[in-house]
Amino acid sequence: MKNIYKQSWLEERRDLFVKNVLRDFIHSYAFFLEIEKKYRDKGISFQGLDNWVGTQKDRGTLWVLKDTCHRLWKDIDPNNQPEPFFFDWMVGAIFHEAMKLKENVYMVDRYHPAYQVASTTTTYDWQENCQQFFEETLEDIQRGINRLEDLFVYAAEHLKSLLLTERNNSLLVQFMLEHKSDINKLWQKSGGLNQTLDAMFPSGLDEAYCMTGESYLEGSWYAEARMAFVEALKINPDCGEAKSGLRILEKRLKELAHMLEREYSLANSNQGQGHGLSDSETFATKSKYKMAGGLGFEPR
Repeated sequence: MKNIYKQSWLEERRDLFVKNVLRDFIHSYAFFLEIEKKYRDKGISFQGLDNWVGTQKDRGTLWVLKDTCHRLWKDIDPNNQPEPFFFDWMVGAIFHEAMKLKENVYMVDRYHPAYQVASTTTTYDWQENCQQFFEETLEDIQRGINRLEDLFVYAAEHLKSLLLTERNNSLLVQFMLEHKSDINKLWQKSGGLNQTLDAMFPSGLDEAYCMTGESYLEGSWYAEARMAFVEALKINPDCGEAKSGLRILEKRLKELAHMLEREYSLANSNQGQGHGLSDSETFATKSKYKMAGGLGFEPR
């Protein structure tokens, strides 16, 4: 019974977790690129890596990404679903490689003074071993950076292939449209966001914008919903779904405007009869009134 409940809980939140995988992969990859640049320029510090990877009690972005992937895809059959299987594998490899890199960088940060002593004096018999150990650790850091670079590139392409099957995930599609610049950077060598969305929505990108508009509308993000439906109509002026979405939006805004008008009139009436509202209640009512006007509907 417990396993059935756990599976149901996961299925109900699956779309959110998949969206979070893309979000956290983008953040993790971007952070790695910063680390790599710092390493090439002047070296990296343990503190930055520690925040990126995290600990068991305080997980970093990369740790959260690894756990989410494992939660989603640890039990899948690689013969039937190779892309999520290999992506989960790649993320696990990235995480463990990052853990090794973090420990190696810590060793260098912690024992660099000892290395300097060993390389400038001839007092101790263990100097040569100390120098060799330190230099090998530096080489391990170099190999770790190179390996992480390759793993991230491979993982990004596996993620792209995986997401092509997620066209019905409105949270994912909304996130992709909201973060075009980041996603174009992620897949710049393979066509960027437009190529990915074209593959997900072969009948036209207006579908993607309509899906996003409906998601905004459901969450009462009316200004964003309007922009999404308008964008869909720019792509396809005959898009019936976008036109329908705008009609529903206009109807909801009119209803909201009428409701706020009644609230505002009631507030004024109560004040006139000596039943004044508190300053905070008056401010809240006026704010709602202005919001309706700001969306294009002035209460009469």
